[in-house]
Amino acid sequence: MLQKLCFILGCFILAFPLPAQSFDCNNPDFGARFADLNKEGYFIKYMEKSGISYYNYTGPCRMEIHHHVSPSMFFAFIDNQLYARIVTIPENKGQFEDIRDRMEKNVPKNVGTQPYSMKLDGNWWVYQWFNEKDNLKYKVKIHGKTNEGKSVCYFEPLRAKLPNLNENDDPISLNP
Repeated sequence: MLQKLCFILGCFILAFPLPAQSFDCNNPDFGARFADLNKEGYFIKYMEKSGISYYNYTGPCRMEIHHHVSPSMFFAFIDNQLYARIVTIPENKGQFEDIRDRMEKNVPKNVGTQPYSMKLDGNWWVYQWFNEKDNLKYKVKIHGKTNEGKSVCYFEPLRAKLPNLNENDDPISLNP
């Protein structure tokens, strides 16, 4: 009888899908309130600077980039609203051309536009996209020798709330 009950209970549990996570690190809801995004408590605050609060995200998240490297992911909030997703990539032994090709192929799919600018700044290749429909800007820097990478996707309307923000204090600068 107990085995039969365990079997029925097991089937019952498997028949229902698990509840969806309220936060999707691949497509975060920029501009959303912190309390709405942190229902599971996965955001851990580590710094506040110049009106921007920074959080590590400790929840379950898999991005395309996880198939190639082990990135670090952070999120920035202005006035308790999601402002930016910041990703850092350690030195990578892959071929620079392969990394650039993957990025040039995958980022426009996620952002919805082609690169609007691409330039070389010292040893760093800098790419930028702007999705006008969603007011999202995306910036990627890849070091040409070490393949280290940095990226930020941010919500432009929230950036406007801090008009006098020093460039070194703004995550969109991607400064070390």
